[in-house]
Amino acid sequence: MEVQPVWKSSKNPETTLAENVGLDFASGLNPAHDSYAVTVVDRILKAAVAANVTDIHFELNRDQTLLLWRIDGTLIDLGSVPNGRSTSILNRIKALARLVTYRTDIPQEGRLIVPEYQLEARVGTLPTLHGERAVIRLASGRRKLRALHELGLPAATLELTLQAVHSASGVILICGPAGSGKTTTAYACLRELANDDTTSRSLVTLEDPIEIELPGVAQSQINPAAGYDWASGLKALLRQDPEVMLVGEIRDAATAAVVFDAAVTGQLVISTMHARSAADAVRRLQDMGIPTQQLLSGLNLLTCQRLLRSACACQHTASQPTDLRACPTCGGSGYNGRFLLSEVLPKVEKDLARALMADANSKQIESIAASSGMLPLLQQATEACDAGQTTTAELKRHFTQ
Repeated sequence: MEVQPVWKSSKNPETTLAENVGLDFASGLNPAHDSYAVTVVDRILKAAVAANVTDIHFELNRDQTLLLWRIDGTLIDLGSVPNGRSTSILNRIKALARLVTYRTDIPQEGRLIVPEYQLEARVGTLPTLHGERAVIRLASGRRKLRALHELGLPAATLELTLQAVHSASGVILICGPAGSGKTTTAYACLRELANDDTTSRSLVTLEDPIEIELPGVAQSQINPAAGYDWASGLKALLRQDPEVMLVGEIRDAATAAVVFDAAVTGQLVISTMHARSAADAVRRLQDMGIPTQQLLSGLNLLTCQRLLRSACACQHTASQPTDLRACPTCGGSGYNGRFLLSEVLPKVEKDLARALMADANSKQIESIAASSGMLPLLQQATEACDAGQTTTAELKRHFTQ
């Protein structure tokens, strides 16, 4: 089957899946045949790899399976494919991920590996009102392991990040919403240390799940079903004589406390956290009970980032909407790839330290940080929009609350 990138929604009559994209996963197949589900899933996975998809959504709906997938952070409706009469598309996915196929009443998680497509992915299933749904996260195994200088960070931000990474201790915290590339940046920090020939350091991680295998790093994945949760995992990690720890995500006060305690006792800790801005992140740490004094002494670097879609060249040359649909580069989406924005919280001292001591809110913290040299994400995005690097619609998508 010829595989083409898919960008447009099948809900638009002008951009139906079969007619305008030329991609029909069930074409020429008999739903009654025993191999039907195997072939359909194989075609979907192959097409997703070719189109650089990060997530595939499957949802049962009577005699059809609804399909959507995510490219450059945007969820795209692909329409549906018929269900097999004797074989199930969702059961095929569950079998590949070594999940229990007959259990449709509980959520399940697993790992899917297809060597021929160089594909390693996470699979999660969920029982819903009208049937089971599944999401395959393809980004992990196929994601290129990037170095810090390959991320597109501004020169000043890159320099500060390298300084923090090569520190003996402290916390490096990378923040942002879901899908902003936090894990990629965290891995790049760890890779910088793993590839450093001038020194040898004990590098360990605790993740949920392990996204990419990192040579030279001892990686551990939590398993709540076996009693190996974040609390027990963090305790075990500290007994491994670590010099550098990567804690996949700070989700609660207990994890935050362990991270900052480790930092002030001599470890370098790299972690991520969900937050809309650097100011929101530092405010959230305070709400989790991290003393301001620990923020002053333990926080080496706090960044917040976003990935915005880059405007395709056709956005600037098209005179009518039909010209966009004809663009071979973006397939009519108007976007081609993404670029990184990153704001860096200034060192917590002077006015910023006094504001945190006085229990300032996020807006007050951001104002003081900006006056101390931080370039806020919104300002960076606005400048990128004015320069034609992205669009007003993309700016509103990320920054309208």
